[in-house]
Amino acid sequence: MSRAVVHKSLRFGPFELSIGERMLRREGVVLPLGGRALDVLICLAERPGEVIAKQELIDHGWPDVVVEEGSLRVHIAAIRKALGDGKFGNRYIANIQGRGYSFVGSVVGLDDRMTDSPTRQYEGNLPARPRRMFGRDLILSEVQARLYEERFVTLLGPGGIGKTTVAVAVGHALAEEFGGEVYFVDLGSLADPDHVVRAIGMSLGLALKSNDESVELVDFVRSKKLLIILDSCEHLIEAVASVAEQLYQGATQVYLLVTSRELLRVEAEHCCRVGPLGFPPADTDHTAEAVLRYPAVQLLVERVTAKGAGFFLSGHEAPLVADMCRRLDGLPLAIELAAGPVAALGVKSAAARLGSRLALLKLGHRTVVPRQQTLRATLDWSYNLLSKAERIVLRRIAPFVGQFTIDAARYVAGEFGAGAGDVFDALAGLVEKSLVAARIDSTQGTYRLLDTTRAYALEKLEEHAEVDMVFRRHAEYVAGYLEIQRAALWAPSKAKKGMLYPSSSGGIQLAPGRSLRPRGNNQFAIGLAAPSHSSQLGNIRAALEWSFGPKGDDEIATRLAAVSTPLFLELSLLIECRVWAERAIAGLGDQHKNSRREMEIYTSLSLALMHSEGSSELVRQAFSRAQDVAAMQGDFAYELQLLSGLSRYYRWNNDINAALDIASRSKKVALKTKKS
Repeated sequence: MSRAVVHKSLRFGPFELSIGERMLRREGVVLPLGGRALDVLICLAERPGEVIAKQELIDHGWPDVVVEEGSLRVHIAAIRKALGDGKFGNRYIANIQGRGYSFVGSVVGLDDRMTDSPTRQYEGNLPARPRRMFGRDLILSEVQARLYEERFVTLLGPGGIGKTTVAVAVGHALAEEFGGEVYFVDLGSLADPDHVVRAIGMSLGLALKSNDESVELVDFVRSKKLLIILDSCEHLIEAVASVAEQLYQGATQVYLLVTSRELLRVEAEHCCRVGPLGFPPADTDHTAEAVLRYPAVQLLVERVTAKGAGFFLSGHEAPLVADMCRRLDGLPLAIELAAGPVAALGVKSAAARLGSRLALLKLGHRTVVPRQQTLRATLDWSYNLLSKAERIVLRRIAPFVGQFTIDAARYVAGEFGAGAGDVFDALAGLVEKSLVAARIDSTQGTYRLLDTTRAYALEKLEEHAEVDMVFRRHAEYVAGYLEIQRAALWAPSKAKKGMLYPSSSGGIQLAPGRSLRPRGNNQFAIGLAAPSHSSQLGNIRAALEWSFGPKGDDEIATRLAAVSTPLFLELSLLIECRVWAERAIAGLGDQHKNSRREMEIYTSLSLALMHSEGSSELVRQAFSRAQDVAAMQGDFAYELQLLSGLSRYYRWNNDINAALDIASRSKKVALKTKKS
C-alpha cells in the first residue's frame, strides 16, 4: 500500500480538521465550509481554551480588508451549523460576552498521522451493529431526538419487539457524537438487584470500592459526557430506577437509554414505545410485490434467504406469508424464529404448522440469550415477574380475540377470586408491563392481547383447569353485549326490536338506512353500514365456537345465535350467518319451540338464504316458519314485516297468486296491529 501525504490535522469529537489540506471532515466525508470560515475555525481550534478577540479573528480571516463585525458573526454561525454545535451537549465555540470567541471542544493533534490509518476504535463496549433493520427509521429518529432534548429515554415494549436492537442501533448512530463513550449494560442475566450499580461500573471499566457504590459511580461520571444503555431492566426495576435517577440528577452530561417491558416511573424519564413491524392487512392486495412493501415481510424474506434457502417469494405464496406475519403480530423475534421452519419446510408447510398455537410458542433457535430462545421462554420471563392478580387476569382474558373493554375483562376475570377493583389494577399492570396493548380514545379504552401472548395465556388457562369456566363467562358476556346492542342494530325508536321494514327502494329495510336491494336475477345485496361493534367479530366467533362445541351450552349457543346472526347479515357474511342459524335451530329443543328466539333465528336465516339461494324453496320455508312463530307470539308488527318479506319473495319469483294471498293476510294482520 502506498503512503498517503502527511498533513497536520486536528481532531475534536467526530471531526477532523486538516490544516494543510484546508478541509473539515466528519467520518471521512468532507463538509462544505467556505475559505473564510475555515480560516476562522483553524485560528480557534489551534488555540483551544483561549479567548480570541473578535478583531484578531477578523484580521486573520480578512487580512488587509476592512469588514464589519457582522461578517464574522455570519461565518461563526456557518461553522456552528457544520459542527452541529450544541447537539447532544456538544459545544465547540463559545461566545465570551464583550471579549470574543473561544474553542471549548477537546482537541487532539494528529501530526504525522497517515490518512490510511484504521478507523478509530470506540472506547465503549457496544455490541456489534445490528444487521440490516426494517421499518425502524422513524423510531430511530424519534429516540435520537428525544435523547437530545431530554437525556433520559426508556424504550418500552413487549418481549421480542426489538427494543435491544433499536437501542444498539441508536448507540452506534451516536457513538461519534459521544466520542465513542457509549456503554452497553446487559442486565438480563443479572438476578440480584444489589449488583446493578456494580454491573454499570464494570461496563464503564470502574471497580467500585466504597460502601455507597451509587455515589461513587455518580462522582466518577459527573464530569464525563457518556451515553449509557441499560438493557432489559424489567426484573430489576426498582434498583435500576434508583440508580438511573441518581445518574440523571447528579451527572448532567450523562445520557441514559433504557430498554424495559415496563417504565421505571422516575422523574425525567421519557417513553418511546417500540411497536411491531408493519404487516399486510387482511383486506389488502396480496401479490408478492404488494406484500414485500411491508417491513415484517421484508424481515422474514431476508432471514429465510440468509439461511441459504435460495428463497424467492412467489405470487401464490405471498398471501400465506402475509397471513403468517399477521399471526405473528409483526413481532420481530417471532418472525425471525419463523424463518427457520420456512427455510426448512417451505412456506405452505410452515404456514400450516404455525396454525397451531403450540407450534407458535415452540419457535426458537439456540444462538440467542436463553430468555429469547423460544417465544415461550420470552413470555415465561415476563409471566414470572407478574403479581398473583396479574397472572390470574392474564390467563382469564385469553378467550378475547381482538379488542375488549375493561367491563368485559371485569365480567370474565372478576368472578373467580378477584374483585372488580383488583381486575382493573391487574389489567393496568399488564398494560404497563407490555403484555396487553391499550388504545385509549375519547369514548373508552380498549385492550388487546397479541396472538402469541394469547396462545401463551390459553396454555396457562389449561394448566389451571379453568378453560370451560372462563369460556362460559366469555360467551355469556358476548351474548349480553349483543343483546344491549340489538336495539341500535335493528329497531327504530318507535318499533319493536328485530322488525323488518318495507323499503322505498324496492327491498326490505332492516332499520333506517339499512336495506336489502334488488341486484338482478333474484339476487339481493345487503346495504348495511357496519357498526363500530363489528370489531367484536372475533369475540363473537370464539363465543359461538365454544358454545356449540363439545363442552358448550345449547342455551348460551342459541341465545348467541339469535343476537349475532343479524350482525353477520349486516356485514354480508351470509354463509356464516346461515351456518350458525342452522346449528342453532338444530339445538333449540322443546324449551324454545315457538319462542321469540326461534322467530329471530329463522328471520336471519330467511334473509341469508334469500341472498345466497335466490328463489330456493328454503327461503320460503324459513320466512314462513318465522311468520308462524310471530303469529303464535302475538307480535303482529313483526308478523307484518315478515309477510312483507314473503310478498317480496313471491313477486321476485313471479308467483303473483301467492303474492296476492300474502297481501290479503297482511291486510288482516295490519288491522290487528291498528287495534293493538
